[in-house]
Amino acid sequence: MKSILIAAGLLAGTEAFSFQCPLDQAQPDIPGLREQQMEVVARLTGEDEIAPGVSLHERSTPASLERARVYLEGLLREAGVEPQRQAYKSGRANIYGLLEATGPSDEYIVLGAHFDTVSRSPGANDNATGVAMAHAVAKYLGGLDCRSKNYLVVFFDNEEGGLEGSRFFARKIRADGLKVLSVHTVDQMGWDEDGDRAVELELPTPALAAAYRRFAAEGDFDIAIEPTRTSSTDHDSFRNEGFAAVGLTEEYVNGDTTPYYHLPGDTYETVNFDYLESSTRFFGYVLRHVAESDVAG
Repeated sequence: MKSILIAAGLLAGTEAFSFQCPLDQAQPDIPGLREQQMEVVARLTGEDEIAPGVSLHERSTPASLERARVYLEGLLREAGVEPQRQAYKSGRANIYGLLEATGPSDEYIVLGAHFDTVSRSPGANDNATGVAMAHAVAKYLGGLDCRSKNYLVVFFDNEEGGLEGSRFFARKIRADGLKVLSVHTVDQMGWDEDGDRAVELELPTPALAAAYRRFAAEGDFDIAIEPTRTSSTDHDSFRNEGFAAVGLTEEYVNGDTTPYYHLPGDTYETVNFDYLESSTRFFGYVLRHVAESDVAG
């Protein structure tokens, strides 16, 4: 991850000039959000071709994972982020990039989602929705005139194989000495049968739980925020390395969650794009405002 430090123009431990960006309470304006997210989910799940003549119906084989990586690299470029790979063993690699602060900063916020699936599942909800959400928020943040923090955007490989990709990424940024204020991962954001738009926060620190609730109220989002004790997804990898982390998901604990978890029925047609859009706008608001708040995690 040497290239991250070079791109930011900083060395770990360097004292940085502190600046803040002006904020308002308007909800994020993300033109074409729904269509953009529908396209991402469609291409990752085989509803549409991910490349000419190529459709993915799972993301668990070496060939399908590599096709997905190339596509994700294109999504990062579209968001104004130069993609990089963290290959951590044969056939496995995370895709990530740096969205730099618009002024000097040695502080980072991480956002990400895993892109792999279990065998024989298209993985629309788990986790093409998370990829679509992280990509849209990265694109939104990249379009801002002012960013006081650096954002690391990462798509994790092999979450389904024991959080492997996020574990290697967390260890890498720890070894590189990056000053990470908080980590926000997304997993399963496409099911909302009761239409209440609720979001669960998995194992948030008290400060992050309070911040999400505060920003929901300040931004006039009519969304219930429910902290849970759910583990076993990518946020755990960062917590284990000492970073303040939180996971976002649909109502997994409260029972309003996909019945197609890890099944062939986890298809494009089952995704609630109204809910995904609502959650994405909220997530974008949070990640913009948490950078300007006193929340260090």
